[in-house]
Amino acid sequence: MSDTLYCYCCRKHHPKAQMRRFTTRTGERWRCLSSIEAARARLDERDAFGRQQSELNRQTALRLTERMLAPNLKYCLP
Repeated sequence: MSDTLYCYCCRKHHPKAQMRRFTTRTGERWRCLSSIEAARARLDERDAFGRQQSELNRQTALRLTERMLAPNLKYCLP
């Protein structure tokens, strides 16, 4: 069994010692201590953390889209 857990907030795997169960509307999920602490920070620090996570999520989605579309590009080229 793996010694890491997936954080639904920052979308990364962390060691179990750095994770806590967090209750959401849909049930309990694992969340890392850094994301929990960032949520407790001042408003400007929370906003900075949120912008950073949004940018990481955007880059991840872009890479996934490129990977999904790349095999089909050979059929679209003239």
